[in-house]
Amino acid sequence: MADRYTRRTGVLCKVEAVYGVAETVFTAADGLLFVEPPQFLIEADNVARNLVTPWMGNSEELPATRRAKLNFKVELAGAGVAGTPPAWGKLLRGCGFAEAIVPAPAPVPYVRYTPVNDGFESLTFRFFRDGVRYLAKGGRGTVKLDLNAYGIPTLDFEFWAFDTQAITSVVPAIDLSAFIQPQVVSDANSGNIWVGASETDGVVTGGATLASKGISWDIGNNLSHRKILGGERIAITDRAVSGKMAVDLSAADEIAWRDTINANTLAAMSFTHGTGAGSLIVVHAARVQRTNPQAIDDGGNVLIQTDLRALPGPGGATEIAIVAR
Repeated sequence: MADRYTRRTGVLCKVEAVYGVAETVFTAADGLLFVEPPQFLIEADNVARNLVTPWMGNSEELPATRRAKLNFKVELAGAGVAGTPPAWGKLLRGCGFAEAIVPAPAPVPYVRYTPVNDGFESLTFRFFRDGVRYLAKGGRGTVKLDLNAYGIPTLDFEFWAFDTQAITSVVPAIDLSAFIQPQVVSDANSGNIWVGASETDGVVTGGATLASKGISWDIGNNLSHRKILGGERIAITDRAVSGKMAVDLSAADEIAWRDTINANTLAAMSFTHGTGAGSLIVVHAARVQRTNPQAIDDGGNVLIQTDLRALPGPGGATEIAIVAR
């Protein structure tokens, strides 16, 4: 009996030049570094024959389409060099984000990621698990950002891809050096939540600050497996960006907070994390609706937890921006 170990796992990922055409040239630098063991599931859409016979028993199912579902987390850190796409940048591109590299003379060079409404890119995955390589192409996904206080910031991805294939293969050489060490979300490494601030070139100005337990965002892409002859694909059909935060408010501030929410007053929400050029991450949503404020216990202290809904601009401006600088 062969011993096969889940720890012998590796994943290579590459942006596709043409949708649904699997990339064939991979290097060690295409590898991904995960926080926890990644999950790779193959879902088959089999078709039952449903035969009518004078006896009981199953009819077989015939294989039709199948798709891969990949779930994994990566650490949220910069590239180490301002203006260089971080290692997770290609994953955001597969989640309906556009990547814009902005060189000097900005305050510092930076890379900006914003969601788009069409022209979505896609990814080819090679997933290796102790002796077997799975290929999945046309991958598109969604992502959650976790920037909660006193934890390691992470990006939690779910991708769908199709046309999974398995062959015998060892885990190849993988270079994970592009994934730099993250910084814990803390007072030393992060700022407060900014309400009503503006963001330009990855720099947040104005507004008011709130002490908090950090912030989380869910990009909320709706994924669909379009099973069309000659045009099979994974589609991003809609997006609903939502979030959550818990803030420290005085009694008077809580009342004003609730009045603002009841009046449905929109406000920008910003969060900056990291120290030093090449390590800074800025998340900014320009129009946010706050809902469902609830008092929660935090070690005997009162915090006000609030749900967030990021809204596009009146002219279709993007709801949220992620900046690495």
